[in-house]
Amino acid sequence: MTQFRKLAIAGAVTALMMSATAAEAHVSYNLGASTANNNATGPWSGGAPVGYAASLPVTWIANVHNDVNPYASYEVSKANAIEEGAANTYAVETVGNRWNPSRSWGNALDFGLIDLHAAGNLLITVAADASQSSTFVPGFTLFSGWANAGTGNKHGSWNGPTASLPGRNPSNPGTLGATGLSYLGHASTTTEGGFISYLFTGLTAGHYSLWIGGNGPTGTTVGSQSYVANISASPVPVPGAVWLFGSALAGVVGLRRRKVAA
Repeated sequence: MTQFRKLAIAGAVTALMMSATAAEAHVSYNLGASTANNNATGPWSGGAPVGYAASLPVTWIANVHNDVNPYASYEVSKANAIEEGAANTYAVETVGNRWNPSRSWGNALDFGLIDLHAAGNLLITVAADASQSSTFVPGFTLFSGWANAGTGNKHGSWNGPTASLPGRNPSNPGTLGATGLSYLGHASTTTEGGFISYLFTGLTAGHYSLWIGGNGPTGTTVGSQSYVANISASPVPVPGAVWLFGSALAGVVGLRRRKVAA
C-alpha cells in the first residue's frame, strides 16, 4: 500500500511538472512583415496579446504562467522564435543604439509585452546574442501596464533630455505619447557583447511593458544588435515573522489538544 502511494505521488508530481512545462512554453512572436509603423496586428506565432490595442509596435509577448509554476522561466531570442514557427531569417534585434539617452529615439527600440499571471518577483536579463556574433550593448526599461488603446508614437525622443524636457533621463523617461504606463526601473551596460540583469520584486499580477535598445555611443549596422532576453519568475518570500507566528500558533493548538485529551 505504501509503495502504491509513493508511485501515485510520483505520478502526480510528474504530471504537474509536465503541465507546467507545457504552459511555460508561451512566448509568442509578431510575424508581420514589418512592425516599424503599426501595432500588434501580427500574425503571431502563438497567439496575439489579448487586449493590446495601442499604436506602439510589439515584437513579442511573454505569458508568464507563474500561477502554475512559481519559478516559470522564458527565453526571447531568434532561436526560440524559429522553434515557435518563425522563418530562419527572423530577427530579434534593435538598431542604432536608441536606448542610449544621448541618442534617444523610439523608432529603433524593440517593444515587448509581459503578462504576469500571479504576484511574484521577476528577474529580467538581456544579453547580446552570441550565436549571432552580436556586439549589442544592452539597455532596457520596464513599465507597469500596457499602453492604452490608440496611444503611442514610436517616432520621438523618450529617454534623454530635450530643450522642452531637460529633466528627462533613464530614471525619468517619457512614454512616446503612450498613456497607461508607469516607470518601474531600468538597467544598462557600456560593454559591447555584454549583458544586464535586474530583479523586480513584489510585482502584482498583470501587464508589463519591456522596452529594449542599445546603449552604445554610435549608430550600428543591421544584425549587430541581436539580443537574448530571459524572463524568470520567483515567489515573494514569506517574512520570517509570519513563519514564527505560524509555528507558535501550531504549538498553542497542539497544547490545547493535549489538555483536552487529558
